[in-house]
Amino acid sequence: MRVLDLEQRSEAWHQWRWLGITATESAVILGRNPHKSPWRLWCEKVGRAKPADLDANPLVRYGREHEDDARRLFELQHCEVVLPVCVEYDANPIFRASLDGLTAEGEPVEFKCPSETTLSDVRKRGEKSDAYQLYLVQVQHQLLVTGARRGWLVFYDGHATDGQQLIEFEIARDDSLIASILTEGQAFWQSVLSGKEPKKDPARDLFIPRTEEQISDWCRLAVDYSAASAQIEELEAQISALNAVRSRCKDQLAAMMGEYRYADFGGVALTRRVSQGAVDYEKFCEAKGLDVSELAAFRKPAKESWLIRTSSSLVPKDFTDPDMEESLEAVDRTEPMWF
Repeated sequence: MRVLDLEQRSEAWHQWRWLGITATESAVILGRNPHKSPWRLWCEKVGRAKPADLDANPLVRYGREHEDDARRLFELQHCEVVLPVCVEYDANPIFRASLDGLTAEGEPVEFKCPSETTLSDVRKRGEKSDAYQLYLVQVQHQLLVTGARRGWLVFYDGHATDGQQLIEFEIARDDSLIASILTEGQAFWQSVLSGKEPKKDPARDLFIPRTEEQISDWCRLAVDYSAASAQIEELEAQISALNAVRSRCKDQLAAMMGEYRYADFGGVALTRRVSQGAVDYEKFCEAKGLDVSELAAFRKPAKESWLIRTSSSLVPKDFTDPDMEESLEAVDRTEPMWF
């Protein structure tokens, strides 16, 4: 293990992380991170996409603000000092890690300060919890880099009422998982160096037209859709105003009827209807001593729907792709064709 003199979250630190594979990125490369795919990470590494700005995320801010609190508690309970350091793997320095703490024995300590929902799941399911399974890869990556036989995954609960503010897991080195981190990581890094994008996940990654025909067809349909949407918005504004008139008239007519349920006079007929309220299934299960998850067996098949919106940008959000932009410039996007 090689220890570097780097200040975490400095500009030099960000550059160092970008030029290698970090512990958090190994979970992405192995396909175990639900928030980012290998293809998206590849786009960031080759400069086609910007990493998400997490500074505005309140959970991320909370974690950073309380990392020192978690470290102090761990030091008190283990009677030793753990230092945050940046390290690289001796055998292949593209594998690197920003450690929240390193013990005197060279064992990595990873601190997490998550939401109350995540903490509740960790307390309830332990090693089977989603958070443990996600961060397990991160600690194994750190064990690869440091060469240690064990590490620590520590969850901090700043709101604990029982005095148990730390939930600690001692992580033993898993040579099989570490071998996967090495193999998959090296293959991923080769794809970064060669510029060859990895396989996409249709469930999580963006569809991007690539051929001239696809780009032309997509842009033509996009122009038509945008023009139609603009006209619909104008008509909906008129409809909204008319609905307001209808609603006002209905309320005044209903007030005139008093306790009557039916009326038919002057060209307008009114009928008062009362419908049953929706069932609060969570309260029902609680009253019957059931688990809400048991309802899944009685759920009807899912229905597919599409959310579609117009955008002021021609390329995907946070993406910079000169080839894509050049292809778009060659397409005529001036007039819709459906008029």
